[in-house]
Amino acid sequence: MTKLFEQAHSQVVVIGAGIVGLSCAFFLNRLGFKVTVVDRNLGGDRASFGNAGAIALPEFMPIAEPGVLWKIPGYLLNPYGPLFIKPSYLPRFWPYMRKFLAASNIRHYAAGATAMSSFLSMAFEDHETIHQAAGLGGLLRKDGHLWVYRTLAARDCSPDWNIRKRLGWKFEFLEQAELHTAEPALGKRAVCAVKSEDWATYTDPKAYVLALMYYLTGRGVKFQTYDVHNIYGREIISADGRRMSFDKLVIAAGAWAHKLSKILGDPCPLESERGYNTTLCNPGISLTRMVTFAQDHFVATPMSMGLRIGGAVEFAGLDEPPDFKRAKALLLLAKKYLPELQIEGGTQWMGHRPSTPDSLPVIGRATRDDNVIYAFGHGHLGLTGSATTGRIVAEIICEKVSNLDLKPFRITRFSE
Repeated sequence: MTKLFEQAHSQVVVIGAGIVGLSCAFFLNRLGFKVTVVDRNLGGDRASFGNAGAIALPEFMPIAEPGVLWKIPGYLLNPYGPLFIKPSYLPRFWPYMRKFLAASNIRHYAAGATAMSSFLSMAFEDHETIHQAAGLGGLLRKDGHLWVYRTLAARDCSPDWNIRKRLGWKFEFLEQAELHTAEPALGKRAVCAVKSEDWATYTDPKAYVLALMYYLTGRGVKFQTYDVHNIYGREIISADGRRMSFDKLVIAAGAWAHKLSKILGDPCPLESERGYNTTLCNPGISLTRMVTFAQDHFVATPMSMGLRIGGAVEFAGLDEPPDFKRAKALLLLAKKYLPELQIEGGTQWMGHRPSTPDSLPVIGRATRDDNVIYAFGHGHLGLTGSATTGRIVAEIICEKVSNLDLKPFRITRFSE
């Protein structure tokens, strides 16, 4: 009874109104906490709105794979290839890059995959908890997924499939005839694939985010536009000097979160992986599920508003204007796999993926203040891991022992 009274009178402030912050607000509100969500641009765009829409349970392999160092020069030689680092940004980017390369050995790679596999194993169930309460299950389509390859060697020689198999994930290899039967829109460039059923997609990620905000508002969660400039004691302080008190604070501010963790004595090598996409309202073709083009590092997702073609990784910081030539390059690449694709028109978009060097999110308490909890750095898996993150954050605040080993996700790992 005392615990319930404390929860009902505890003011929890969540910084960040993206899908991770909203999921934290959901699980905290569900337990009876008074929750206020603040965001630097509450009415603006954010990564949750324009992503690929996936709940991608098996997509847990870290980006810092063994041998990646030797691939980077080839990527950089193509100015509109899968990876671009703006030359003037290199000095600021180097601390992140150094830790990224340090994480690219086989030991760290396997450990990261194991940690993320465990983290994502409950994703479907945690999303379902939100769907049942908020009535949002109709936006989710459990249609499976294909990783498409243009060579057999690239698929068959990848160590990732052995790691996934060892961790208990199921998948099926498809040869070209089977692949083209499954997705007739694919052309000859698509030689083989791997099929997974442990995958689902939201038909409209933005609609899901806005509907969840609407549900939370009806449940008494407050939302405010509030650009947090400082954290002092039990108050957050806005850029214009306003103050807001809290009992517990959740930092789920996406690509901006490291600016706040630094204030609290927890520096974090977080970077924005700027991703691009184009949503084609009249693509001229149809796909029955999300397709990842594994060797060329982009995806195609059928959504309610059209076909979304997206991908790329651009490191240029938070303030550089978008370069939508990258979105155009992805369309030209997609047409090589999908010969009948109509690439004219469409809506272009760029978003900031908050990424850590080892591809693991930061989830856990601040080192100097147990009343502050971090929930950021999900990279390409923000939507996938959002509901599970929300549940875990609520467990931390309630001092409940999690069924997940949180040690791999601690923020102090970057300074150890």
